[in-house]
Amino acid sequence: MSPDPQARIGAAVRSLADAVPVDPPDPAALMARATTRPGRWRPLLSAAGVLGVLTAAALGPGLLAQPATPTGGTVLPTRLAGLSLLTAPVSEAPPGPALLMYVQGSGGPRRLHTLQTVVLSADGHTYRRLDEAERRGGPAELGTWQDAPALLAPDGTRVAVGSTGSAADVAVVDLRAGVTSTSAAVGAGTVQPLAWSPDGTRLAYTVGDTESAVLDLTTGTSTRLASPATAAAFSPDGRRLAVQGTPDTEVEPRRAIRILDLAGGEVVTELAPAGFGVLIAGQAAWSPDGRWLAVADNAGVGKLDCTISFLRTDLRDPGAPPAPIVTKEQIALVGWAAADRPLVTQGGATEHRTVSGPDLRPLTTADGSTTYDLQAATTLLPAARVAPGGDPDRGPWPVWLRLTTAAAALAAVGLGWLLWSRKRSTG
Repeated sequence: MSPDPQARIGAAVRSLADAVPVDPPDPAALMARATTRPGRWRPLLSAAGVLGVLTAAALGPGLLAQPATPTGGTVLPTRLAGLSLLTAPVSEAPPGPALLMYVQGSGGPRRLHTLQTVVLSADGHTYRRLDEAERRGGPAELGTWQDAPALLAPDGTRVAVGSTGSAADVAVVDLRAGVTSTSAAVGAGTVQPLAWSPDGTRLAYTVGDTESAVLDLTTGTSTRLASPATAAAFSPDGRRLAVQGTPDTEVEPRRAIRILDLAGGEVVTELAPAGFGVLIAGQAAWSPDGRWLAVADNAGVGKLDCTISFLRTDLRDPGAPPAPIVTKEQIALVGWAAADRPLVTQGGATEHRTVSGPDLRPLTTADGSTTYDLQAATTLLPAARVAPGGDPDRGPWPVWLRLTTAAAALAAVGLGWLLWSRKRSTG
């Protein structure tokens, strides 16, 4: 016997185990059982695996959605993607800084999203739906929904949203985080954003037809303008504001254009009265060098030429203004690629289908869907390169579609299990 106690204990345990009688199973019986009676849990586990894969495919885009980030610099795509009812909202999938914003589609019920205010990221292929414009919109004629007016900030990081119905505040959407903040307006009524200051700290807006103000977004306070404005544009240094008031008379509306000193509020320059239908050409109307103010004349669209011309902002400036841009279609100013190179959109009376330079050679074209009220982040335009945008990124599917897809996947797996069970019982 071994003198080691552990060895003696091990030998005793083995002898006890060897003393237990064991009847080994018949190998032929085991093989027959394995081939004729598959485990009942095997199909269930397979079905669960398939269901898991399908559910992940359906729900995964929403669970993994992250704010988009520009890649490869700022891209002005050669073609804008058409309308999609599956475009994700900004609040659920922020696109990051946007280069363009426009209205796309035609009227319809709000929940169908057949009319959308779309923001296009600076990467040239990430599209999102500005759902805050939908929330602050309202019903139009024939039971259709109209989005609230919106205005893209010069650096593309934010959007100011007004209202189509009575409101007492101005909304600002952060495109990087998808969150919305509001500031009190000077009154209640329909709110129309008019112009951002170049540094994005102030916003000119109107309330109804009687009040106009400049909102300081750093403090949330508004300063009333002396008279209501229908159009406005900040100077490049942000110290002056060009405003255009309501028509002087009902018979011959000649909306005067005045340049205000924002420090004191007084008029420093009064330009020649604009003719019938001539308006300040949007918030980007001031040229980058501060010498010219663009005005658009679309009063005779369809019968007369439409033009963008340029007024001196300093009446003592002896230089000749740039030549007018003339087209047969409705025209609007988008921004400036350089001090001497304005960018415009042109198209039908209710749609703008191209972005062009002063030579009207198209740089960007809309893809089929009605597209209008196109705006650009003016500080991003000079560095933008014109290139194909690639496949559009619409963001995660709507929740209802993801759930519907998951339910359809579950139903398909259930049907497959039922057919397999019946085949097994009759086989």
